[in-house]
Amino acid sequence: MPPAPGSSAPRATRPSRRGPGRPSGAQSQEGREALLRAARELMNEKGFSGVTAREVAARAGVKPALVNYYFGGKDELLRAVIVRLAEEMHDRLESAVASQGSFQERLREVIRIWIAALAEDPYAPALMVERVIFGDDEVLDTFSDRFGKPNLQAISALLEEGRASGEAREGNPAFVIPSMLGACLFYFLGAPIQRRIFGIDTLAPEMVEAFGESVADLILHGIATQTRPEENES
Repeated sequence: MPPAPGSSAPRATRPSRRGPGRPSGAQSQEGREALLRAARELMNEKGFSGVTAREVAARAGVKPALVNYYFGGKDELLRAVIVRLAEEMHDRLESAVASQGSFQERLREVIRIWIAALAEDPYAPALMVERVIFGDDEVLDTFSDRFGKPNLQAISALLEEGRASGEAREGNPAFVIPSMLGACLFYFLGAPIQRRIFGIDTLAPEMVEAFGESVADLILHGIATQTRPEENES
């Protein structure tokens, strides 16, 4: 039926279209995760400064423009990688602290999981130093509030539990925890030195496990209460 005089013809409705190259829903999440995985892989292979956004996109199998779409650029992608690493580490730490066992068993497990996580992402220690410890105040504040303080509280509670049960000596968490973390981190930060001095090129799983046990022994011998010789003789 023709429109009445003076009236305009109704416009046909068109389905809304998303901009080109902009996925949605499950595809969007998959693309973002693929970029995070690719960035971590490439950083472990060649360091972040040597990685381009185009390389990350190619490894992830997506268009380079999606790096900006999801993260706003390479630097923001780096921050997202740092956050993901910290989230994973925090989840593992909480699981170890909440597990069954004695104070010494759980503290040993905390050290093991720290070292195992660092071995999975060997570039992570350098990334933390470069972009968090020596990063701008905004990144440092965000990281400290979201991860540093919760991790400190969890380990401090574990140390307090050890002191209350008589398994641990008195010690200031502000000194003990950085010592623990430093013992774990420096092995990976000093990888170039390790290669030259000890001839260690790659970290095989058995070496990572042995290193974890070694650090745990050193830490526990420093803070755990020791059995007196006369007690062994009785």
